[in-house]
Amino acid sequence: MKGFKFFLEYENKTEKNKGTRKNPGNHTGNVVAILDDTLRVYDDGAHYDGIGAVFYTRNSGVGSTGVATKYLREKCKRISETQAREIHPNLFDVLDK
Repeated sequence: MKGFKFFLEYENKTEKNKGTRKNPGNHTGNVVAILDDTLRVYDDGAHYDGIGAVFYTRNSGVGSTGVATKYLREKCKRISETQAREIHPNLFDVLDK
């Protein structure tokens, strides 16, 4: 899917660091999709526009959101679109429309 990058969300940095692409480990069951060309820099840091989970439950419903690059670094791991589709199908109910 062009124009998006997918990141698997973790509860904390420790869990993120334990996960790998082949074995993602103990993740939240949600993926955030960021729009590639939307990086904006503010006084408090850099942010992307994206679509992500609304609730802290696996395969949550989604909504539009701003995603801090600090959040991506600390609690998220980049994954493929294929993995994202398997982990968070509700996200693609929105993206595929």
